[in-house]
Amino acid sequence: MRVFECAGKRYRMTPQRQAVLDVARQSGAALDPARVYEEVRKTVPNISQATVQRTLSLLREAGLISEPGNERAAQQPGPQSKINVHAHCVRCERAVDVIVDVCTDLDKQAASATGFVIQGHHLDFSGLCPECAAKGNSP
Repeated sequence: MRVFECAGKRYRMTPQRQAVLDVARQSGAALDPARVYEEVRKTVPNISQATVQRTLSLLREAGLISEPGNERAAQQPGPQSKINVHAHCVRCERAVDVIVDVCTDLDKQAASATGFVIQGHHLDFSGLCPECAAKGNSP
């Protein structure tokens, strides 16, 4: 089971939370809680609107989704901007999302190299979490 951290606490990424996260990320700038609720109900029919609201708040606080109105900025980082990255432990499956500084404009570099009109990107890291690294033995 994947976990994520928020305010120093670890939370399980339950199927309900993952469904809300997936819909919220797909919604982008149109992150309307009522719309997220309706979309999530298509895959998790018994989820309540209150659960969706609480999950959206938790995911925002954890930095997994942007605050309303900040989605465009989060998708198009410039030099010295902050982006959300994911780190995944290959041994225990722990997942951590963190906001880090980037020193180059990754979107422009990718666009230049590919000719694509870049609309966003995802950056993921894998390795051993501190607890697994302390135990030794590679995965």
